[in-house]
Amino acid sequence: MAVKIITDSTSDIPKHVADHYGISIVPLKVLFGDQEYRDGIDLTNEEFYIKLSQHRELPKTAQVNPGEFVEAFSKYLNNGDAVIGIFISSQLSGTYNSAVMAKEILNNDKLYIIDSKSATFGLGHLVIEAAEMAFQGIEAEDIFKQIEVLKNQIAFYGVIDTLEYLKKGGRLSATSAIAGSILGIKPIISLINGAVAVIGKARGRKRAFLWMLDHLKQNQVDLTDKRVCIAHAASPESLEELKQLIRDNFKTKEIIDFSLGPVIGTHTGPGCIGFCCFT
Repeated sequence: MAVKIITDSTSDIPKHVADHYGISIVPLKVLFGDQEYRDGIDLTNEEFYIKLSQHRELPKTAQVNPGEFVEAFSKYLNNGDAVIGIFISSQLSGTYNSAVMAKEILNNDKLYIIDSKSATFGLGHLVIEAAEMAFQGIEAEDIFKQIEVLKNQIAFYGVIDTLEYLKKGGRLSATSAIAGSILGIKPIISLINGAVAVIGKARGRKRAFLWMLDHLKQNQVDLTDKRVCIAHAASPESLEELKQLIRDNFKTKEIIDFSLGPVIGTHTGPGCIGFCCFT
């Protein structure tokens, strides 16, 4: 019996990593007006940011429905495999709840569902850890238990480059957005109990990067021989800048590059940079 790892497209896992571990990804949908796209299938991240810049109104996103999950899970359960599904925080999307409904429909004790309490590269980090365990032959129940512990040990940071999209989404007043832009303020966000929270701010991107690294050091987080996941929203140059700072300050085992997809990118806009690690 194999252990199959399934996640949703908000995990933003690089294709070569998903292919290597055989991770199955179920897409959410992105809607620009009456045009619907399957995230990562009908619309690449690059195409998304081009469309985002061309539309006045923010696109809408649609969660995976229970029927889609029943189909995705059954494909492997019917072969006798165990399935572990790890999904975007239930505070950010109804996708996890759809997976729970699918589990109730299937009523199969080889199916395990996890609310990651995270998103994008944080979710992706957990999925990769689970896939590595499955690769090593660890039993499904043991992987499930370990991921339930690890999901509470993620340090997640993101730097918002432009306040325009938070304003468009109604999460920031126009006055605050203008003032912040003039001053070059970069909000620093995290995910606390599965929800987005602003944990700091800095003037300029470089200072924001240093703020995040100092925050890790102040909390005595040692990244020696650990994996770090870093991500960008249509800003590869800034990603390289952060990567070099991480290398200068920590002796990590591995750094995996992610590209932020439509669900998070809708609210952060282009230029957002982030990283996560296990504490």
